[in-house]
Amino acid sequence: MRDAADGATGASLDWAVAVRAVPGESVCGDVAVGVERAGRHVLAVVDGLGHGPEAAHAARLAVGVVEDHPEGTPAVLLAQMHRRLADSRGAAATVLVVDVGTGLLDWLGVGNVDAVVVRADGAARPPVHGVFMAGGVLGAQMPVLPETRPVRLAHGDSIVVATDGVRADLAEAARSPLRPDVLARRLLDEHALPRDDALVLAARYLAARPARVAW
Repeated sequence: MRDAADGATGASLDWAVAVRAVPGESVCGDVAVGVERAGRHVLAVVDGLGHGPEAAHAARLAVGVVEDHPEGTPAVLLAQMHRRLADSRGAAATVLVVDVGTGLLDWLGVGNVDAVVVRADGAARPPVHGVFMAGGVLGAQMPVLPETRPVRLAHGDSIVVATDGVRADLAEAARSPLRPDVLARRLLDEHALPRDDALVLAARYLAARPARVAW
């Protein structure tokens, strides 16, 4: 489980990943990566098409883009993944950028890696936000990526990202009070499909708390 805080604000993003290869395979084509610099977190979940070594190779190429260029926006990183995967099997991916100091989340996907934000405040409207997933395949068919508006996270808001090897109501799952590592593992254990690789990333945003003043 990762718990990375912005030293200037005291805000943090707790996140964790649970993953497993399709039974019978020694490598997994579903891969997640996270890079943090000065309170800016770049998270990506990549699903290499199919499963096995070729899917794992494509996914590793894609996450390498985030590791090499974490300063990019989701749209820029997805475009770079598309170019890098040109000679591979191809992949789907969703990229999230969270500035923990401001609470702003910028996110975008190509393919079918789904992601949701569920508000901790039950009175918030809308109570759930979903990532925009453009149709296409990184490395083979790149769609025109739309302009997206960032989501401003509030204290306790949850994020769940899952590849299509997991069949679950992500919004309902994200309402759970479980820690991100426990939630990700439970979703994987209970909802992973038997004939595909599967990965769940769960996260929770923790805003800075005002300092207590003693009188």
